[in-house]
Amino acid sequence: MSNAREPFNLATGLIDDEDGVPGKLAPFGGFSRSDLKDVILGNENIFLTAPWTVVKSDRGNGSLFNAINLAVGKEVIDHCKWVGAMALPSDLIPQNVLEDIADHLRENYDCESVLIDDMTFQGHYKSFCKQVLWPTLHYQIPDDPKSKAFEEHSYHFYKLANQLVADRIVETYREEKNHLNPDNPENMIWIHDYHLLLVPAMVREQCPEAKIGFFLHVSFPSSEVFRCLAQRKPLLEGLLGADCICFLNEEYVRHFLQTCSRILLTDLNELGLIFRGKVTRVQAIPVGVDATNLESTLKSEEVCNWRKMIRDRWLTQSLIVSRDKLDKLRGIKQKLLAYERYLLNDRKRIENTVLLQIFKGETKDDDYEAEVLQIISRINSMADNLSATQPVIVLHHDIDFDQYLALQAEADLFIVSSMREGLNLTCHEFIIATSQKKASLVLSEFTGSSPLLDCNGKGAFLINPWDISTFGKTIGTALEISDKEREERWRNCHGVVLKHDSLDWAKLCLKAIKEGWIRNKEKTFAHHKPFSREVFRNFLDDAKQKNLIVINVDDFGAAAVNGSHGHKSTIELSRIGTNLAELLSNRRNYVFFASIMRRSELDLIFKNVPYVGLIAEFGGFIQFPDTTSWVSITNKDKAVTGMNQVARMFQTKSQGLSGSKVVINDCTIRLAAQTAMTQDPKRSLDVMGECVQMVNDSFGEAEGLHATIVNDSVVVQQKDTSLQAFKFLYSFYTGALPAIELTQKFMMKRAESSGDIFDVLSESRSPEVHLPNIDEKIKNIFYAGGLNPLDENIYDFITSLEKQGSLRLGLTVAVWDGIKETRTSAKYVATGQNELLAIISDRNQ
Repeated sequence: MSNAREPFNLATGLIDDEDGVPGKLAPFGGFSRSDLKDVILGNENIFLTAPWTVVKSDRGNGSLFNAINLAVGKEVIDHCKWVGAMALPSDLIPQNVLEDIADHLRENYDCESVLIDDMTFQGHYKSFCKQVLWPTLHYQIPDDPKSKAFEEHSYHFYKLANQLVADRIVETYREEKNHLNPDNPENMIWIHDYHLLLVPAMVREQCPEAKIGFFLHVSFPSSEVFRCLAQRKPLLEGLLGADCICFLNEEYVRHFLQTCSRILLTDLNELGLIFRGKVTRVQAIPVGVDATNLESTLKSEEVCNWRKMIRDRWLTQSLIVSRDKLDKLRGIKQKLLAYERYLLNDRKRIENTVLLQIFKGETKDDDYEAEVLQIISRINSMADNLSATQPVIVLHHDIDFDQYLALQAEADLFIVSSMREGLNLTCHEFIIATSQKKASLVLSEFTGSSPLLDCNGKGAFLINPWDISTFGKTIGTALEISDKEREERWRNCHGVVLKHDSLDWAKLCLKAIKEGWIRNKEKTFAHHKPFSREVFRNFLDDAKQKNLIVINVDDFGAAAVNGSHGHKSTIELSRIGTNLAELLSNRRNYVFFASIMRRSELDLIFKNVPYVGLIAEFGGFIQFPDTTSWVSITNKDKAVTGMNQVARMFQTKSQGLSGSKVVINDCTIRLAAQTAMTQDPKRSLDVMGECVQMVNDSFGEAEGLHATIVNDSVVVQQKDTSLQAFKFLYSFYTGALPAIELTQKFMMKRAESSGDIFDVLSESRSPEVHLPNIDEKIKNIFYAGGLNPLDENIYDFITSLEKQGSLRLGLTVAVWDGIKETRTSAKYVATGQNELLAIISDRNQ
């Protein structure tokens, strides 16, 4: 059903009643004339007995409707229920009539209606969606300080309407799907477009086990633009209630990930975006057209008749076709100026070229319309022959689809000049329609379809609408290229359109939602899986097996994480070795303590603890039990330049964030918020988000660096360092590879003593690495860490090993503060560091 509705225009203008008293505005939904009110309502509401019927709306999302119906017809979807708002005002219609209409929609159209009062709908759709959200998503930041749309009440209505829709979805879901298992393919909720950004989280709150997907049918702007929204955080958090969020192209995906990283401090791995322990799959899946149906329509008698009339009408002229809404975002003015430039370059073109411009819908910008018409008038005045066809023909109304298809089929060129557009399916329709003429397509690089149809420079002609001169030359090139090149370009575009059709879109989206849900199913809320002595005792029971035990000790001394290793935290950390003496002395166990601290600090703290291995700087350096030397797996060739630049940037940021501190270690840099988080949490989060985005954008691909948030600190190191270190330990203690191959695969090198910043990484030669001998391979792994992205990656890796049968038992435990609601891939959770230590140090194990 359509999400849009146009209320009756009964409340415009000033009241001028029988007494001739002007100046009073009619209330919303009321009447400007009292006699009109009496006629319509009188003693009996006219809507109580007035006949009504349901007709197809031309304002809804036609591509979505057609794609879902096609998927149902092809049995990709077994059954579909639509949930949405009625496309009519509701305040004046009696409740029983609304219920009758809702029943009719349910029984005949599989539609579940959401009844929203007119004021809420106006505030939601007209104010917040159309005056705040839509412009911002298309890089048109509203800047009118007097606009009511910027007041908090418009967002209030947006939130209220979203809640009403979410409640109706939940009600319908429970009625329709409650009898199905959560993993049933048909047990799914799929939410669409920017009108409902808050709905995924609202539904998730009531149905935590449901499969929820979201698709955004418009563009998503850069983080610099989106962060201008006052409600940026709740909007993003609302979206992240979904298991999978799909966008129209990779650019929008990149923008979304950068925005979430900057505003919500999310992290990213190969599985998706991580927020509060939950993974959301984020993917680009372009919407397509139903090529088979279009090809069938093109062969219809109506389209063929129209094609003949069009062909006869412009037999000797080159026909250029465009179809747009008359607004600034469509680049109509730029297109006309470019077309004018094209004609002026060779005045012979004036009489043998025609641009047929179709304006669909009504314009709401009279000034812009006047500018456009003035340019059209100027172009048409260029013709010397008054009897000839004008260079520009304008249709101020939309035309039947059959006529439109016929125009596309006979066009010599189709132009899309949008300044910003989510995708633009009209150019996909054109590629199908022009299968006989194989005409050229000129496409704005700012449309979502441009990356698809560029075809490595051998598809559509991409233009920058602002570059009028080049735009004009491109029109000439597209019309005058050889038949061979024109056909090659068309075939490349045609292949893309057929590959990304509407049925393929539906299949890929449903698959992505399912995969995202499966991934999240493996994560449960922290407080649901308490770690216990019995669980750990069962892990140690098999006396014949060797165990690898790794414990992240940072959480045992809060000061250690924030970069200030005071006397108290050092003592607390040193006691771990004493408390775990029995575990360490059992030669069936290979035990490692992992930390973000430097090697020198770990050597000092644990110098008197025997049988323990150490992992410094989140995996940057490893020291095996009963040895004193360290080895490194970091890539020294890539790190130095980028890390030095990051260090300088963090120093600058820290100077502007009072209470923060930059900690520079051998292969890790941290911006620790420390007291700044308490003094100014909003500013601290903004600075940390900006740092994460800058590092990942500027040094992610080129330098292989990655920034993530760990315990109120921005941690920067080479990507997946901690995971690679753990994979190395697993490979070593399971004997998966010979020692020589192992050192080569992980680029192992002996690390000298810590010196100045990155001295270790910039050595020209690395001493030879000598790995210790092991008498028996491990069969079990125990890993205890925190609720952060670095440890979560290791939990996931251990789980995958267990699923593959590579381990007898993998036991993962996350330390939880008992306060924040979060998800984790760890099998168990210990509430606090002391609880974990008490369980694993129990002498009765």
